[in-house]
Amino acid sequence: MLPLRSILLTAIAVLVWNCDSSGGTDLSSAAVLLSSSQCTPKTTTTMPTTLTSNASCPSAINNASDSLGFGGPTCLTSIAAEAPCWMKTNFHCVTITVDGSNYVITTTDRPPHKSTYYTGADSGYTEVMDSGFTANPNHIIAQSITMTIPTTPTVTDCTQSNAGTDSVGISTLGVVIFNNQAAPGDSFSTEYYTMDPSQGHPQNTGKYHYHTEPYKITNDDANLVGLMLDGFPIYGKKSQSGSYPTLDSTTHTTSCTPTQFPDGTYCYHVEHNTGYNGYIIGSYFKGTPGSVD
Repeated sequence: MLPLRSILLTAIAVLVWNCDSSGGTDLSSAAVLLSSSQCTPKTTTTMPTTLTSNASCPSAINNASDSLGFGGPTCLTSIAAEAPCWMKTNFHCVTITVDGSNYVITTTDRPPHKSTYYTGADSGYTEVMDSGFTANPNHIIAQSITMTIPTTPTVTDCTQSNAGTDSVGISTLGVVIFNNQAAPGDSFSTEYYTMDPSQGHPQNTGKYHYHTEPYKITNDDANLVGLMLDGFPIYGKKSQSGSYPTLDSTTHTTSCTPTQFPDGTYCYHVEHNTGYNGYIIGSYFKGTPGSVD
């Protein structure tokens, strides 16, 4: 009789696969990552809270017709008064509340920019693919995604695999972020060529997402890209000094003190590379992740 652990990992390997050029489901796969990342933490480090002062921006944001000038649909942006200024200044097309020691972020995941994958009633927001790229058979469908993300990230001595989680972070445009994994037998280098000009595409449930440098947010710069599920921020390829930081080879993070987090934290950065190698996150979280529904 197979051990329960082996049965579970085999089941995960069968059920979880990535979106390929034929438009399959886009889940961060590789049960081997789950197997290799299992350990019991011996140390836990609590980082400074990202729930910083909102004294200079005490009011809530409620914009039912947020438009960013990208030619896409307008969206609802609703950010609670107690949320920090760095969220109110940067995030759009999301609902953000603070519940105890967590941010609760909800999104419909409809990008506020044009996309080849807007069809039907949304065809007015469509655009052609770049040369050499071919659309997969899917189209954008509004979602109801809720992320619960810690305001005070924690780091342990155990590497936290993100295998089996599709939405590993949320971008400042309300679009979810996926990692750089493809299913066994598939190649992310092939899947990459189904990205629209904004570097996103939908899986077969209509969930639009970014794997690689999202050009409507960042393009070889230090812009804030979003927030990972473990509570650490994501930036473009550069640090605020204008240089390309040296990243941890496992989690693709570095210690940092950006303007938004003067007490210091860890920062993810878009990989300093091009094409499918310019991904936002690899296969591991730096901290202990929250949850996504």
